[in-house]
Amino acid sequence: MKVFLSWSGERSERTAEALWSWLPDVLQYINPWLSSLDISAGRRGIREITEELSETNFGIICVTPENQTSRWINFEAGSLAKQVEGGYVVPFLIGMKTADLLSPLSQFQAISGDSKDDVLKLLFDINDASGDLAISRERLERAFQRSWPDFENNLMSVSALPLGDNLSNAVKRSTADMTEETLLIVRQLDQRIAEVERYALQADGAPRRPSREVRRISEEKFITSSFMKIGWEAVRSCWEGESVVIVAQRAGEPSQSVSHDFVERLAKSLGREVVVRGETGKVIVRSHRL
Repeated sequence: MKVFLSWSGERSERTAEALWSWLPDVLQYINPWLSSLDISAGRRGIREITEELSETNFGIICVTPENQTSRWINFEAGSLAKQVEGGYVVPFLIGMKTADLLSPLSQFQAISGDSKDDVLKLLFDINDASGDLAISRERLERAFQRSWPDFENNLMSVSALPLGDNLSNAVKRSTADMTEETLLIVRQLDQRIAEVERYALQADGAPRRPSREVRRISEEKFITSSFMKIGWEAVRSCWEGESVVIVAQRAGEPSQSVSHDFVERLAKSLGREVVVRGETGKVIVRSHRL
């Protein structure tokens, strides 16, 4: 089974090299591929990387605070997502929390390299994705426990490396950005739970709420929460064709105005044009049509 290891920067590369050496010790059928070690001198790097991506079964992206905006990291992550069936693309975080991960990498289910449980889960996921090559979970866990101390020491040495000049590339997520992402996740979960409940009621033959109504309620909660975040109140909202019309008012001293950027993000999340009006009916701001 081929596992593609993506890196950018010294700490990320050192982590990828540690994984390259360690993964086959735990799962002998794994064939890890790392550009810095597996491309021979004189070979055309981009072409070979592209060929390896097309043959990959599982992708691990070694992410650090200073490299997550790297064009190369995001290129390989996007290529892996397109090539690998089942979405087996995992950001492996070094010296950062999952909450610090920026889009588009935040779209993937990340694990923390500092967490023994997370790394074990990564191995379980690789094993589950390997089909007939998979070994029993008990055997895998025994191999993991034996080899973990050496790998942990390697990760600790990577974490001890200075950030140096790359520190300026590290991006801090704003509270608003993280709050908005949380609301999006909650909204998605709300929709999924509502759909599960709807089908459960259908199986019992009891009346059920139409899926469109379920989605509408979920979106209204999302709109209300989003406006509360900037110190405004969404008094009411209604769906008019392909647009959402929201009547909003200030709630005390708002932390910020209803900016065009805010409305554009809201429109992207809802998947339709957003029009914000004051209580007098005057348009405050509107998004571009999607």
